Amino acid sequence: MRASLIERPHVAFAGAVYALALQVFYNGPRRDSVLQITAKRRTAAAGRGHRGSQGNRGGAGPLDRATPSNGFDLFSQCLPQDGDTLRGLLTFSAAQNVNAVLPKADRPDSSRMVHAALLAEALQLDMGAWFTPTPANYFSRISKAGIIEALREAKGATALTWSGMKKADLAALAEREITGTGWFPDPLRAPTV
Repeated sequence: MRASLIERPHVAFAGAVYALALQVFYNGPRRDSVLQITAKRRTAAAGRGHRGSQGNRGGAGPLDRATPSNGFDLFSQCLPQDGDTLRGLLTFSAAQNVNAVLPKADRPDSSRMVHAALLAEALQLDMGAWFTPTPANYFSRISKAGIIEALREAKGATALTWSGMKKADLAALAEREITGTGWFPDPLRAPTV
């Protein structure tokens, strides 16, 4: 089977797309495909508050509009597709499995984070096009001290009156003051190598 697949690139391409898309769209386990390619289903809830979270399934191409209700029918649907449709679905499925978040247990120089930095560089990633910190998506979720620290990082200084403000007012102030400065919360900063 392996040798035959090497000689049939289109079938291999369709099979790889199927193996990823099965997991992304149907949360199918890796063992449901003979190709042992691992992916995880992603949901729009994972990244609310930015442009990338809108239409999370959008961008998967024509196949997305007619995704079969049964995951096993997906392979039959992938096989006759042209290369552009398969590339679109593969691209979407791969993008749904990017994990460039640095957990506390990980090291910034881990191979995954180095790869994340290289990918961000190759994409010429501009987080300003995708996310703006607001009270709804960030400032209301951190402490007042965290908001003041964000203001200090973005503005270079803090005002003494900020520590006496109510958190909701301070969050609104932070949104006004930080918008357009290019400041992002640490988890959203482009990784560096």
